[in-house]
Amino acid sequence: MPSQQVVYIFWRDIPAQFIVGKGRKAKKVKLPDRFEKAIDKCAMKLNFTDTDSYLKEWRKTSPVLCEGSLEDIINNENKRFENDYNNKKLSELIENGGIS
Repeated sequence: MPSQQVVYIFWRDIPAQFIVGKGRKAKKVKLPDRFEKAIDKCAMKLNFTDTDSYLKEWRKTSPVLCEGSLEDIINNENKRFENDYNNKKLSELIENGGIS
């Protein structure tokens, strides 16, 4: 079974997207809008109104190998984020300043 490199992108501890593969064949997958809205709410709550304050909180994980085809990994990771970061979890992250 093939494996693919996966890199996750977070704003503080709130996930925003992930990248499957590497190089020109890499596929960037943005998580649903509710994740972006949670990031924006949290940044506003923290009064991060200038660009530098906002941008310095972004981070990428080290690459992780996942088994499966590109499509399978994308589907599995989307489901995992939807399950692990329900609305309650995102609300808790917002209340905690984006920190788990």
